[in-house]
Amino acid sequence: APDLSLHLQAGKFDAPDRSFSSVAQAWRAVNDNMADVKELMPEFFGSDGSFLRNDDELDLGLKQNGLPVGHVEVPLWANDAADFVAQHREALESDYVSRHLHHWIDLIFGCKSRGAAALEADNLFYPLTYPEVVQNELSRTHDAMALEAIQ
Repeated sequence: APDLSLHLQAGKFDAPDRSFSSVAQAWRAVNDNMADVKELMPEFFGSDGSFLRNDDELDLGLKQNGLPVGHVEVPLWANDAADFVAQHREALESDYVSRHLHHWIDLIFGCKSRGAAALEADNLFYPLTYPEVVQNELSRTHDAMALEAIQ
């Protein structure tokens, strides 16, 4: 599929069980495992939902349960991938989000993104996710293997 940007590992698609195949499963994973961090790309809010469908019927493999990886399963409250994206867009453009957007800005860019306020807001991440920590570690570390791991 020349129009797709595929991330290949050893010349193959990623392991089927690691593929994004279910919104509900991804939701559970990020809420149950602090090491599982994901971000919603713009297509979740401003597309026709086709990125959630395997319309080209690519062979993405079989999961351990024997089921093939195909279209991404959307929640039951959505009729299909297009409806799922439309509801995301509607939520993002809602009055509620507009009234509370400043809280998100504080978490990501502002006063609750670092330090005591971040701790109080339960907004702390693994130290090496912060660029200034990476730079500090790179400047202090002289062990070649440790430097490679940090980079």
